[in-house]
Amino acid sequence: MTQAKDPKPTRPKHWRRRCRRAFAGVLAGVTLVGVASCVRIDHPNKAYPASSQQVREALDEMQRTPVGVDRPVVVLSGWRSPSMSSGQLARRIRELTGADEDRVLSISYMWGDDIPAIADTVARKVADAFGETTDPVSGQRWTAEVDVVAISMGGLVARTAWADAASVGREGDLRLNIATLYTLGSPHRGARLAEWVRLDDASAQMRPGSAFLAKLDEATLHEHGPQIVPYATLRDSWVGAGNAAPAGQEPIWVPGRLVLSHHLISLDTRIVADLCRRLRGEEPLAAPSTPPHD
Repeated sequence: MTQAKDPKPTRPKHWRRRCRRAFAGVLAGVTLVGVASCVRIDHPNKAYPASSQQVREALDEMQRTPVGVDRPVVVLSGWRSPSMSSGQLARRIRELTGADEDRVLSISYMWGDDIPAIADTVARKVADAFGETTDPVSGQRWTAEVDVVAISMGGLVARTAWADAASVGREGDLRLNIATLYTLGSPHRGARLAEWVRLDDASAQMRPGSAFLAKLDEATLHEHGPQIVPYATLRDSWVGAGNAAPAGQEPIWVPGRLVLSHHLISLDTRIVADLCRRLRGEEPLAAPSTPPHD
């Protein structure tokens, strides 16, 4: 009579435990970053005297009293940003100004990897939406006049689209006719992150001291260039508050958050409130001043 063999011992599923631990670790990390991004680091700014309560009241008042906008508004996204970021800001601008939906255009370029090429695309989309004209004397083609609200790299895209094509390496001859350019954390003087990480041509062009930025300054920072209103946030590890205004200008700065100050700048109620007051043609809440630190 043959004896039944003992069943083969089962091995513990170590990989399952490791996956569970890894998932728990990732979830805890994401939760911690999410909580930290909600923590605002207060820092007094005499050039922005409105309190948090006054900012909320200003937002409520604007939403109750729509006035529209004088010109179409174009909202540009940042580097590799999905359409959600610029689209959300565009919706907020419509709510707080009372602008018709077809008067606020959101443009993103998630797969764009070269600022001059992106600028050509932006100029063409603006012309398609709002029309274009040709100067009878110079023959220069311009889009309809617009105000531009640009997140991060979008500020450089807008300036490049305004500049003469040959001066900044664009291929198209259509120029973006900007009345006022409002920039949110734009690396006018270069991005701090681009000193160390340059994943494509666009990020290399944002390196402080790059040849592209020098050409852009020469082409756009003069008395005939567009008016620029730069906003910045402290604790901006990607750009730096000191880099968020063109040479010779100071930004309108706000304190920032514990983490992700740069990424969440378009959601900052203090910036949105001052920006929309300006778009409505009303008294601003803040003025430019020197940031105490980046």
